[in-house]
Amino acid sequence: MAGSAHAPSNAKRLDLERRAFLDLLQMANTLAEPKELARQLVVLAQHLSGCEAVAVRLKSGPGYPYAAHLGFKAGFISLESDLCAADEAGHLQRDSQRKPLLACLCGKVLSCQLERTQRFSTDRGSFITASTTELLASPEAGCLGSTRNRCCDDGYETVGLFPIRRDDVTYGLIQCNDPRPGRLTTQSIDLMEHLAASAAHLFQLTMA
Repeated sequence: MAGSAHAPSNAKRLDLERRAFLDLLQMANTLAEPKELARQLVVLAQHLSGCEAVAVRLKSGPGYPYAAHLGFKAGFISLESDLCAADEAGHLQRDSQRKPLLACLCGKVLSCQLERTQRFSTDRGSFITASTTELLASPEAGCLGSTRNRCCDDGYETVGLFPIRRDDVTYGLIQCNDPRPGRLTTQSIDLMEHLAASAAHLFQLTMA
């Protein structure tokens, strides 16, 4: 689902893709540490998406904490970094395959649990909404399951969650938030999904 923001021209899009590809090649050549790649990736993602706040989650231990971020409101990252669900005793909750249960929409994207038939989900497993307020007030909200609603509570209307996944291995995701509705267009969503796919190849090399 795309927002109402103006899409970049084809020439501008091709230029953005070319520069993104060159930046990714430079990252690959340096074979930097995963967190360093994440720091470079958020800068690139912020530019391509046009969103105010961008972050990258990476696999670490049982969860996917934030590895890099730009533009988020104070306190958001520390409150939302840990996705692992725990019981009252503080023990990790696990599914039938002993995998840790991951909370909220980030957890659903990382665990491939989005309902692909819903308009907030893309064919590549990304979550997109032009307005969290409208989504949570719509009948579709029931398809989201249990969510923390932190993005909406902190005033972020546009939200995009793009999985960094390759060969059925999920390395993390790119998160794009903006207080303005409709910041992600069809073209910028396509750019972000290509960026996430390219990033997955780099993390496959550096996180093996």
